[in-house]
Amino acid sequence: MPRNPKSMFRTDLRTPLILCSVVGLVVLLAAVAVSYLVPREQLWIYETALGGIYVLVVGITLWAYLARYHRITLANDAADLMTTEVSDMFRYVVDVPYAIINADGIVKIASGALQDILQLRSPLCNIAVSSFCKIPMREIVAYAQNGAQVKDITVTEDGVPIDNTQPMRTEIDGKQYELKCYTMRSRGKEYYFVVFEDVTELQSIRKKKQEEEPIVAYIVIDSLQELAQYIRVSYSTAVSEIEGKLKEWAQSFNGMLQEYEREKYLLVFTHSALQTCIDNKFQILDTIRSVKLGDNSFPVTISMGVGAIQGSFEDKERAASDALDIALQKGGDQVVVNDGKSITPYGGRINTMYGSSTITSRVNSEHLCHLIREAGNVLIMGHRSPDYDSIGSCVGLARLAICARGDASKIRVVINRDHANFRMCYDLLAGIPEYRSMFISGDTAMDAVRSDTLLIMSDVNNVFNTETPRLLKCVKNVVIIDHHRRQDQPYEFKPLMTYIRPAVAAASELVSEMLEFSPYRTRLLKEEANLMLAGMMLDTKNFTQGAGMQTFSAVQYLYQRGAHANAIRNFFTESMSNLFTACDIDSRTRTYRDKVALTWLSVDHAATESDNIAVAKAADKLMTIDGIEASFALLRAENTVTISARSRDKINVQIIMQRLGGGGHYDMAGARLTHTSLEAACVQLKTVLDDYLDNDYEENK
Repeated sequence: MPRNPKSMFRTDLRTPLILCSVVGLVVLLAAVAVSYLVPREQLWIYETALGGIYVLVVGITLWAYLARYHRITLANDAADLMTTEVSDMFRYVVDVPYAIINADGIVKIASGALQDILQLRSPLCNIAVSSFCKIPMREIVAYAQNGAQVKDITVTEDGVPIDNTQPMRTEIDGKQYELKCYTMRSRGKEYYFVVFEDVTELQSIRKKKQEEEPIVAYIVIDSLQELAQYIRVSYSTAVSEIEGKLKEWAQSFNGMLQEYEREKYLLVFTHSALQTCIDNKFQILDTIRSVKLGDNSFPVTISMGVGAIQGSFEDKERAASDALDIALQKGGDQVVVNDGKSITPYGGRINTMYGSSTITSRVNSEHLCHLIREAGNVLIMGHRSPDYDSIGSCVGLARLAICARGDASKIRVVINRDHANFRMCYDLLAGIPEYRSMFISGDTAMDAVRSDTLLIMSDVNNVFNTETPRLLKCVKNVVIIDHHRRQDQPYEFKPLMTYIRPAVAAASELVSEMLEFSPYRTRLLKEEANLMLAGMMLDTKNFTQGAGMQTFSAVQYLYQRGAHANAIRNFFTESMSNLFTACDIDSRTRTYRDKVALTWLSVDHAATESDNIAVAKAADKLMTIDGIEASFALLRAENTVTISARSRDKINVQIIMQRLGGGGHYDMAGARLTHTSLEAACVQLKTVLDDYLDNDYEENK
């Protein structure tokens, strides 16, 4: 075995050589001096003496060096012998599996423990490491050269880093081993020393700990009080039946269920039980949905938020509460699991009943007015490509802000002023002094941001669909008011207020309620009321879709403030070119799996706003066909395909579009697929449709 110069004693020749040189120089100088001072006949005596001194000094020096060299040689030989014995003992006695592998991935030496595992006869095996280890040789080399496992980090489109690093773990003879790799050199060649650490028991302990990790969940019964108002049924009997089914479900996996408030429950259970619930897609939703009220036409539903994160019970409780908020904001009848890395919804098959919101509207109106008064300035922003509902709700919020602050100088609405819908709406507001400088572009809004700016998002809860998404990175005080189901992605910020009610037909309806139940209910102008009425008419298809009792209550309030459908009749007229486009789309209609209608429009240029409207109207029109439960209209423009989706009561198009990266309502949603063709988009849509219809669709519900 070659000696390692870093671990052996050194024998340095420099000291004796320097000493001999110095003595020789001194003797030489002494001889020169003597030649001048001593008579010639006595000179040989002194020279002989000086020569003897030099020889004596050199001899003593060399003897001391040789003695030291001999001792060091003996010590090195003893160390080599000990190293060999320790190496042999480590290889055959110590129970540590290791292998010495060359750069080609061939095992040159295997320890006794590894020999026993692989049933090898000799430590010199010359077998490929890939024959028993699934870790690629390139990863072993990278680990050894880096001193640790190389991280695999990717970045999402949102700029969020994700650690995809997998442990360097392999299975040998039914046991789990984790690899540790080191670089070594022998006779000028590079080898890799790989230790196989048995982590089977550790993994078993970790798995058991993970399975027994406590999980916290909140459960609420959706709209039971509202259902009881319209159906002759005993409220207490219904609650008892639902609670009984919940307790029976919790007991099936040894969970603890406790009612902490009326119709609200706290559930504590284990991670293994959660995995069982995930595997069966939370069948408790179907069990509760089987409880019918009245004439068996009104199913009861529940919403659940699960905090499956690592941390304290306080952290888990907070995560469960946030998940429950998302479940309710997505329409109820579903479970939302928050594991700290992602938010995953389950269920959502029922279009939940429209509930009472008078108290909620009043409370949220008061809270929003307080935030507006406390802010330095207020920015109100809707979604990009604004429609009448987005514009109307923003105008209604602007009126609420003007009343709360007493003036309009610090209030601005962020919008695309070149959009055709805005230009038509602005004609109604042009005569009102407060609105002459109210509307600004996104670039101007960026300059208006201050540390105490309040940003109100209206008719949108997806950050990337807002008019100016970069505003959300600059403003820390954000309020969200919307009627679309909330997206699964968590926000990068903590909203000061979130008022999302998917059961409401339009954002303008939400804002109308907030105005009506505020101290400023008589301050809404006729022009503003007309815009909000236009938004409600647009999103309800002239009150034929999604409109409920409170929708008409909001309409009544707007009419009291001077609104009238005749004033906005020209908002809904169509051009001849749009009519021809609609006819072209109608001619392409196809059915899929008997209950779904598909159609499309293909253009060679960038899609115009009229094209988008025509496709959306085509999706609405397809729902009038007998036997059709859902419709999908596609618009291909350049390399982007936009999908408009509609449904009745059995198919949740929001879930379908969400799987394609979009979102929306239970019965009205959309998605945008980039860098794809119309044919590829159709294939993706049909694949998602097949998965939904085969697994989530209930024919007779």
